[in-house]
Amino acid sequence: MKRVVITGASGFVGGRLAAHYRDRWDITPLDHKALDLTDHEAVHAALQAAAPELVIHTAALADTGYCENHPLESFEVNLQAPAALAKECAALGAKLVFFSSDQVYNGTRKLGPLPEDVPLDPVNVYGRHKWEAEQRVLETCPQAVCLRASWMYDFDRPGLKSSTGFWGILRWAAAGKMPLSMALREYRGITWVQPVIEAMEQMATLPGGVYNMGAGNPLNTYATALECLGLLGAGEDVLALVRPDTDRWPEFERNLSMDTSRLKTGCGVDLGDTVGSFAACLRAFEEQEGGNVI
Repeated sequence: MKRVVITGASGFVGGRLAAHYRDRWDITPLDHKALDLTDHEAVHAALQAAAPELVIHTAALADTGYCENHPLESFEVNLQAPAALAKECAALGAKLVFFSSDQVYNGTRKLGPLPEDVPLDPVNVYGRHKWEAEQRVLETCPQAVCLRASWMYDFDRPGLKSSTGFWGILRWAAAGKMPLSMALREYRGITWVQPVIEAMEQMATLPGGVYNMGAGNPLNTYATALECLGLLGAGEDVLALVRPDTDRWPEFERNLSMDTSRLKTGCGVDLGDTVGSFAACLRAFEEQEGGNVI
């Protein structure tokens, strides 16, 4: 069995990876209780003991608002920690998969699906640290795979960390018929996490470099919400409560939508489009709940 270290193993993505591959990989799960990623000596000792062939680094401070208010902590966790892991992986000859973020595109003025080589100028602390982390990782460990992940969600699963996100927001709105404000001047892919988990074996074989990873989406966030609420069976009374938020990003449209053709070409992984991803999540949820959607 392949020896694999997963950081953030009690988190949203890491926990699902550990659960999905537990019978196929020899996994050393590391979370914040088992390992302080800012303690580089502890990181060195942990990886020496595990002797991994593959390290999947999902741990991060992903709350962009928190990072904005705690930039030093973000620097240590979101930049210094992956750089240190890359050094250890290079020394061990282990493959590193580093979860970056679509937030590196936050501030890009170009519209349409963005390729990996578009000029970047991230406007928030989290995005800047993720972008610099990619560069540091690849300088040290050129065979590392940096995945720029979109916003992801899942329905609740026993024993795994909940992060219902976009899915939870829309189900809450549909069930309670509560007003909902969604950004009109924002474009981004939003992805059900399960296909990402299932594709990890393929993505770990990619040549070193940066890859956009997530569902595509030509729609703005407001239009996306309406489409997905329709899939949930929301009636006109609910749809009428969804308001286009025109106050956010008044100067230019916020575009985090990504061109994922490099990922598809590199390993054959195609995560589809955002509405289709939501529909797939809904089908899986209906199977789990016996058809009880809301």
